[in-house]
Amino acid sequence: MVDIDRLFKESSRLIAEISANPEPVVQGMSKWLDYCDSVAPAHKDVWAQVAKLDFEVDQRHLTEWLSQLLATEPPSHDINGFWFGLFNPCTADGEVSCQAYLGGSSEFDPESESDEWVCQLSYLPVSRYANSVVLPEIYRLVGLINDPEDAPYLGEAFLCHGYLALVVSNWCHGAMKSQLIGKAAYRAIAMGHDSGDFYRMTVLGGA
Repeated sequence: MVDIDRLFKESSRLIAEISANPEPVVQGMSKWLDYCDSVAPAHKDVWAQVAKLDFEVDQRHLTEWLSQLLATEPPSHDINGFWFGLFNPCTADGEVSCQAYLGGSSEFDPESESDEWVCQLSYLPVSRYANSVVLPEIYRLVGLINDPEDAPYLGEAFLCHGYLALVVSNWCHGAMKSQLIGKAAYRAIAMGHDSGDFYRMTVLGGA
C-alpha cells in the first residue's frame, strides 16, 4: 500500500528541486518512475510503459503551443502570475482524462507566500488548453492498475504533476523565459491541479 503522506512529501520535494534546477524531461521522469517502482514494484510493467512515452516530442509540442498562444493572445502587462493547471476533461467516448491549461492573474502579491491568486484568473485565452499526448497517456496507463491502494495517486497526483513541473521549469529557465515575462515587471509561475495543491515554481523578474 502506498503511503499517501510520504508520496505527497516526495512530490513536493522533487518539484522544489526541479524548480531550482531544471533537468531534461527524460532524465527527470526517470526519478519519478524510480519512486513509483520503489513503492509499487508489482506494477513494473506499467512504469516501463510510461518510461517509453516520448517526453521530448511532447515537450516540444507543448512549447510550440505556449509560444504561439503568448504571441497571438498576449496577456496585459498587469497579469503578474501564470497558472499551469491540470484538470480532468472527458474524452469523446466519455472517459475521464488529464490535460493542462494556462491562466493568468493580476492578484499575485510578491510580499505574500500565499498562492491563492491562482483562484482569481482574469487571463483565460481562447487557446489556453494544451494538447499534451503524455499527460492523458500517463493517466490512462496508471488507471489500468486494478489496485485501489496503489493506482489513484501514483498517476495524476504524482507522475502527471512531475511531468508538468519538468516542462514548466525548463520553460522558466530556458528560451521561453522572455515570453513568459512579456511586458510585465515580474510574473509568478505556479502549477498544480485545479482541485489540489499549488506549487510556486519561481518568480520571473523583468529588467
